[in-house]
Amino acid sequence: MGIGFVLSVSAIASLGQSAWVPLHHEFKATPGFSFSTFDEFWMKDTKVDNPPNGKSLDQYTPYLSLEYGILPNLAVDATVGYSITDTDAFGGDSDDGLADSSVGIRYRLIDENNAPRSWMPTLTLRAGGIIAGTYDENLPFSAGDGAHGFEGSLLFGKSLGTSGFGFYGDFGYRVRENPVPDDIFGSAGIFQHVGPVTLAFGYRHVQGLSGLDIGGSGFNPGAGPSHGFPALREINQIVEGGVTFTDKGGRSYQFTAGGNVDGKNTGEKLILGFNATFPFGGGR
Repeated sequence: MGIGFVLSVSAIASLGQSAWVPLHHEFKATPGFSFSTFDEFWMKDTKVDNPPNGKSLDQYTPYLSLEYGILPNLAVDATVGYSITDTDAFGGDSDDGLADSSVGIRYRLIDENNAPRSWMPTLTLRAGGIIAGTYDENLPFSAGDGAHGFEGSLLFGKSLGTSGFGFYGDFGYRVRENPVPDDIFGSAGIFQHVGPVTLAFGYRHVQGLSGLDIGGSGFNPGAGPSHGFPALREINQIVEGGVTFTDKGGRSYQFTAGGNVDGKNTGEKLILGFNATFPFGGGR
């Protein structure tokens, strides 16, 4: 993607994509909102100010994530969003449009509550598709890479006894149309339940396996996407945290915050978000 970052598939990895699948015949709807901003970016490995003079680039993305439990161990998910850009940087252009959408299917291999060994975590396989949005993919603040694709991942999670403490994560591989490089991605984190409140903290890594560098050999956005921002070898290292409140009806309300601790060909981003999950059916 461009050096901007909003609700592309790599930003919404925690929505509809956890190891814990919905109950059989349970439907979950999660509307939400994400805000991303940065005034510096990594030109290859060197951090520089946004032109001109460190102007900030702000992106706003409302979205909707849906999940449904087809069978006790099988679920489908989908997420759509819309990106809005507000900036005086990079010439002051704007490029509103649909963000990349994702669709997926998850199969739970092991349920920690019924595992043959008590130490085993929940393990879930996911296969997903990526549908390119309607933005201009060859701008420095694009909402994605403008390419359809496919990804596969293994997700895991475990609650440790009655302590309320646990861990979660995933790792996977993403393939998209040329000229977008393949990605490896993964995350790991911990959580703690305190009554109806859940605190979580984690790390997320997304790394392109090939591609161009900003300002490097072959980089010329004016020559088209194959020489521009979609072809970048982008690396994001992000720390993230969240606070979730779950009411007596099973509805949850989540605030999240995250930001880059390092990167390559990407913005040094602050990412804030809010979402609410509403479950229906599934024996409730």
